[in-house]
Amino acid sequence: MVAFALLFRSLWHILKILFRQEEQKAIMLAVLFILMIGTIFYHNIEGMSYLDALYFSVMTLATVGYGDLSPHTALGKLFTIVYVLIGVGIITAVIANFNHALAEYHKKKRHHGKKEKNQ
Repeated sequence: MVAFALLFRSLWHILKILFRQEEQKAIMLAVLFILMIGTIFYHNIEGMSYLDALYFSVMTLATVGYGDLSPHTALGKLFTIVYVLIGVGIITAVIANFNHALAEYHKKKRHHGKKEKNQ
């Protein structure tokens, strides 16, 4: 339980670093926007429930692709091609920024540890 608490604390600090960046705020809005677009499209065109449409959108952009849901219409298939090409790029930017924030957190942590040793 203590390890989980320490991990959660570290994650909290990383998220604080992450959301201080204006770029990350814009990317997260893009993620929400693209998920919303995908959910609405798959609900209206493919006839999926909103939950299934959101689930399919997330699984598609995460490149998981379980295969339990798939587009059946030609328009749905064409949309999915474009959706994946755009969405994977946005998700990659989220991961890259998270990686950058993680590196910054560890750099600050090492720097803080060196300060304490010198005092």
